This record gives sequence, structure tokens and C-alpha cells, in this order.
Amino acid sequence: MSWCFQCQTEYAEDVSVCVDCGIELVDDAPTELDNVGGSDEEQIVYELHEWAGESRRALDQELTGQNIAHSWLGATLVVRAADEEDVDKIIDATDETGGPVLDPEAEKIAYEVEGWAADEQTAFSEMLARLGIPHEFDQAGDLLVLVEDEDAVEAALDAFQGANDDRPELEGLDANALLSNVFVACDRLRKDPRDNRGVEEILAYAPLLVSHRPPFGFNPVTWNLLGEKTNELVDLLAEGDTSDEDLKLLAKTLTEVLRQMV
Repeated sequence: MSWCFQCQTEYAEDVSVCVDCGIELVDDAPTELDNVGGSDEEQIVYELHEWAGESRRALDQELTGQNIAHSWLGATLVVRAADEEDVDKIIDATDETGGPVLDPEAEKIAYEVEGWAADEQTAFSEMLARLGIPHEFDQAGDLLVLVEDEDAVEAALDAFQGANDDRPELEGLDANALLSNVFVACDRLRKDPRDNRGVEEILAYAPLLVSHRPPFGFNPVTWNLLGEKTNELVDLLAEGDTSDEDLKLLAKTLTEVLRQMV
């Protein structure tokens, strides 16, 4: 088995990237938050939303290799206070996103991203880094960029939120309700890939994921991947000669991802 160190989702061996976080999986099961130190030991946190996902993964593997107890809450690292000095050294030695740094003297503008999930903040930060746009998150969690880059950031936000997606918006059905229905269908197929109700429901709901753009607040990458994988499950069911094990595996993977979202 393999795991996503950030969201702690467990995947089958043939899966290499977390569908939700978009980060390469690891071979070691992540540590539960309650198991980082004893009940009487103090914990400290590091907010690493501005780091690239692969940089956090490299940090995670280095901490694991040095047997330093740690856990993740999305992009937030939790360690024992007793390990702070060692963790600081490891963090200093780990490559960060490598994006351009904000000029401290230049005029800046703040974007409130408090309602965004940690993986959404990370994905958008990585997008800005690829575009060469300097940025950082302040203590309040707001995204800071240069005023001179406002137009470029607005364009990036439009692309990230799917404003240029020509698919229609969902109407008459809440996105969370849709994901819940898909989850129930996949859970049925995970247990019995020939479950009639599960088959009927996945055939009904999969086209909605594929044919509609991600609602506001949903990670477009995650939404589109879910649509692709759900459509793949439909295709396997339609083939007729697909093995039950293959169907169960894909349904199980989708169930694990959706469990984190509903």
C-alpha cells in the first residue's frame, strides 16, 4: 500500500499520486496527530502553505528518515516541541518553492483566501511561482502580491477558479450533494461491483461531474480528476468483461478520495 502524507489517504500499490492533493505518494504510513509525542508533550506547528507540494514531500521523507515524529494537517506540519531545533535545521536544508521573493519596499495588495482549503492555497501558490509572480502569505493568512502584478494575479485567479471553463455551472443540485451521491455509489461498487443500485447511480451521476465546471471553492484539478476517474469507472462497467477486482480497486480509490471531501 501507499499513502498521501498530507491527507493520510491510503491507496492501492498501483496508484502513485494523491488524487486530492496532487502529490506523489509515500511508502510509509503517516503518523496520526495524537501519536506525535506523549500526551504530556507539547507540540508545535509549521505553516508551509507557500511551499511546493514536492518540497513538503521531501521534508516529510527527511523527517521520516531521521525518525522524527511528525504529522500533517494539510500543508501544516506538526512536531514535538522537543524536536524543534532538529526540525528547524532540516527545514532550512530543504528546498522551498523557489519562487521569486516579494520586494519589502514595494506596494502590495492582499487577497483573502481564508475560505480556501490548504491544498487550494498550495496549488495556487505553485501556479503563481510558475508564472514568476512574487507572493507570500501574511500572518492573517491573506495572499500578498505586488500592486503592479494585480492584473496578472486576477487572470491567474480566473483560470484557477475555472472562470474560463465553458462548461455550464451546476444548477438545481448542490455540489456537496452530488459528491455524496457519487461516494455512496462508489462505496456500493467497492463492496459489490455488480450492485444494481450502485451501477445505476454511478451511470446517472458521473456525467454531471464530467459535463459541469467546478463550483466556486472547489479545487478545479481535483474536480476534473474525479470526473475523469468516475468516467473511467463507467467505461469499465460498460465493457462487460472487466474483472470484479479491477472494478473494486477503482471504486475503492474513488471512495477514499471522496471520503475526504464529503
